[in-house]
Amino acid sequence: MKKDTFIIIKNNKKEIPKNIFIKTSLLYKEKGILKFLIYSPVIKEYASYTLFPNGLNLFIYDQNTNKYTYLSADWVKSINKIFYHIKGNIKIMNSKGYFLKTEEIFWNRKDKKIFNKKYTTIISHSDKTDKIILHATNGIEATEDLKKIRLKSISGTLPVK
Repeated sequence: MKKDTFIIIKNNKKEIPKNIFIKTSLLYKEKGILKFLIYSPVIKEYASYTLFPNGLNLFIYDQNTNKYTYLSADWVKSINKIFYHIKGNIKIMNSKGYFLKTEEIFWNRKDKKIFNKKYTTIISHSDKTDKIILHATNGIEATEDLKKIRLKSISGTLPVK
């Protein structure tokens, strides 16, 4: 079956999307306040999940700082808009200058946590600090805004003065 096929086989039954959106930008607000913006070339909505088979670009806006966190990936599956499985060329950048790069990550929006067990690189660079590069060979656990990060089996480059 080709990657672009719209039918997914689940328990020997063909599952057809309820909705398919092409070249879509979604702007989400709560009480008139911008929360996030998503752009995706293709969005497929199924009964219990949403699939972004050609990836997405996501901007999560923080009203308190008037800044955003950016995420891009090649493939995303959203289950009930709470749990996300994200794969392929993942890049996350927050407003403080942290940049994360990996190939697979899981995001629990309810707990506001991201985690994986894959090789992950984090680069910290801001106007106030020198560049720090860390490699987690066994994955990470972090808050979704990357303010708290726990790296597993790390190595890296730290500036020494």
